[in-house]
Amino acid sequence: MKTNLTQVFVKRVECVQDKSKQEFYDNEIIGFMLEVRENGTKTYYIRTKGADGKRRLKKLGDAKIMTLKSARVKAIKLKRAIEEQKDILIGKSTKEKKKTSVLTLGVFYDTYYLPHIKNHIKSYETNISIFKNHLLPKYKNTPMDEISKASIMKLHSDMVQKKHLAAATANKVLIFLSSAFNIAIDLEIEGVSQNPTKGIKEYKLNNQRQRYLTKEEAQRLLDAINQTEQNIHLKYIVPMLILTGARKGEVLRARYEDFNLNQLTWTIPISKSGKKRILPITPQLLELYNSIPKTNGEYLFASPVTGKPYVSIYNSWNSARTKAGLKDVRMHDLRHSFASALVNSGRSLYEVQTLLGHSTSTMTQRYAHLSNESLMSAASCAGDLMAG
Repeated sequence: MKTNLTQVFVKRVECVQDKSKQEFYDNEIIGFMLEVRENGTKTYYIRTKGADGKRRLKKLGDAKIMTLKSARVKAIKLKRAIEEQKDILIGKSTKEKKKTSVLTLGVFYDTYYLPHIKNHIKSYETNISIFKNHLLPKYKNTPMDEISKASIMKLHSDMVQKKHLAAATANKVLIFLSSAFNIAIDLEIEGVSQNPTKGIKEYKLNNQRQRYLTKEEAQRLLDAINQTEQNIHLKYIVPMLILTGARKGEVLRARYEDFNLNQLTWTIPISKSGKKRILPITPQLLELYNSIPKTNGEYLFASPVTGKPYVSIYNSWNSARTKAGLKDVRMHDLRHSFASALVNSGRSLYEVQTLLGHSTSTMTQRYAHLSNESLMSAASCAGDLMAG
């Protein structure tokens, strides 16, 4: 059976009764497995397909002596050695073998990085989105040892200076790429001995950024979105973000079963805080929900291509905000706008905190921006004291 092999699992797992042995295949490395016998022995193996096409089972070591990390490294080296033998048999030149000996970022992403994050990270959609939208388009076919520090610095800079993306997004590119290289080094992937992101400084973030939509801007944005044809769901996704203050990922992963139309509630199973959150379905949200074209699938906004939640809606969003003349507005600013609207209408920070799903009021405080008109109105009250 396939499982998420960890050192703790290896230490604690026992063979079930009435079986002489059990095999637990790793989710990260194809063919790598732990065999547990009824007498208590635990052994690491790797199933491979040799240069002659025959499948073989190779013993790696005693799991009570060898660590899981060491076994994985040994398994990877063995798989690479077999691939090199295949190269010799099919007559690849030394130059060709050298050229293909180091994994490209695309191959590493599919073979090691993706299985790793799926096993170790609860919400990995952002990681996938960053790779698919920013890293793989540039480095998919580039051997990892040829990805230079200078190239990464330029990518990081261009995202903000030329593409006008958020500094936080550029920083995530840096962070996730660094993580990928650290995993490769940890697994002793051939040719990857250093992390080229080391020493590259992240952008300083202004987490107090006060950008939220006015009524006029919101209407311009909605008008532009209704005219876009790039994404059939964008005209429902953006209003839902504005009406609920939910995070983009929460809306994109919204399921029909999460909506209780009798109790008028939307349950977000797992939020950023790790807890479920229940939001009220307002009359406006109910009207929007009923207008969304229904599908036979699980999700409200399933991609027509995959049937699963969108990995990214950036291109259609960027087109719409540009058309509306709101190039500086980020999708997360819709959440700011929701919070600001509540504060400006006199709602308490506790109410805002509950709806946004923040674990502390400190986190909510930065959303409590009053509009200039609201501040002017409040300050003008003092003038009433001097009215004749």
